[in-house]
Amino acid sequence: MRYWSYRTALMFASVVGAPVVQAQTQAMLPVTYGGEKTTPVPQSPAVDPHDSPEEIAKDAARDLKDNRFYNKPGATRAQYDADWQRCRLIARGSRTPAGSVPMFYNPQLMSPVAAGVGGALGGLIAGAIAEGQQRRANRQSCLLINGWRLVEVPSAESARVAAMSDAERDGYFNTIVGAAEVSGKVTARTRFSPVQDANLHPEAPLTGPGSVFLGKKVDAAAPFALAPNEAVVVLAFRRVEPSATGRSGGVQILRYDAAQHDLHYRPHDWKKTGDKTSYSLLATSADRKSVYEVQVHRLTPGDYVLDSLTVGPGVPTSTHCFGAPTFHLAPGEVAYIGDFIPYMGAEMAAGGKLSGLVHANHVEDARTVLARSQPALATALKAADLRNGATYACSGIVMSRWEIEGLEAIAPATEAPAAAAAPAS
Repeated sequence: MRYWSYRTALMFASVVGAPVVQAQTQAMLPVTYGGEKTTPVPQSPAVDPHDSPEEIAKDAARDLKDNRFYNKPGATRAQYDADWQRCRLIARGSRTPAGSVPMFYNPQLMSPVAAGVGGALGGLIAGAIAEGQQRRANRQSCLLINGWRLVEVPSAESARVAAMSDAERDGYFNTIVGAAEVSGKVTARTRFSPVQDANLHPEAPLTGPGSVFLGKKVDAAAPFALAPNEAVVVLAFRRVEPSATGRSGGVQILRYDAAQHDLHYRPHDWKKTGDKTSYSLLATSADRKSVYEVQVHRLTPGDYVLDSLTVGPGVPTSTHCFGAPTFHLAPGEVAYIGDFIPYMGAEMAAGGKLSGLVHANHVEDARTVLARSQPALATALKAADLRNGATYACSGIVMSRWEIEGLEAIAPATEAPAAAAAPAS
């Protein structure tokens, strides 16, 4: 997955700036990546998950200010402290959302950071997560996704709280974090799929014949045969609306360990052992001029997650690690996972503009277009059993959650007990 360009490196370096430089001076953890030479990845000093309640409360109080605080009706200050610490560990890369130690602590497997963004900039990404504003933004996302609300306090109330003594302020926050009613601007996250808008028409019918993509320089009508340990995933880029015409997009699919609620990572010795397992797929637009671009990709059977979506020519820098759609591929299966509409600057009826991929289900359109060049695949095609809610180690710059409207969710992960990290070689 080394798809970062020099231009992307310069752009990202200009965004993260000083925090990355600062991170380079911290401890370097050698991380194996794809069987190649070990790449040092900067890691923030380890966060002790066994901090005392007093230490955790002191740290968590950094996000309880006179002008803003977190609130969840009915919650206690102890619950806030515990959730804040959990989100802190996740944002720093010390824990997965399920509570387990991420695989990058194991030198036999590659880092989730490297897995998510490519080894060339693994250090920069790790530095951005370990230090600075993005880490705090990810911690905030974690709290909001877990039901907390960010409250920005009116100036008069802020001045009143600022004038309190330490003991008064502590008592105030002990109560306000769980209050049913709060005053001020409240930010909450209760929806994790794109809002429906009158100006968006993902159900609009096709206006052209469409095209089929089997791979670079591969004849779409050439005979297609699956090996014994292969399956097929089918997706489409749909460009019916003007705001999607000529736009490109990308869908990143990663192999998932459903039992451990984490990703399956490629072993460092995969070349030596002849490992042919599919661990990742970045499906990007091949024909932006096609009104309907059906893509066919081979994968080894197993579980997968839709880890990241991107619109335009960029590469994924986000991850749906707090909750992603997941599906299973059986040997020989031909599974359709959806249409992806690359909106760019689409004017919204509710105000603002939308730039991003929107998911829609048009399996019969995919079957019809596929049948023109691959009738056997079209006959075997069926909709994948997609389910929401897969969590795993967060490996992108932006950590978030994405759901497909109307899907059932998998059983949530049970919080794993803290485990000792394997020593790095």
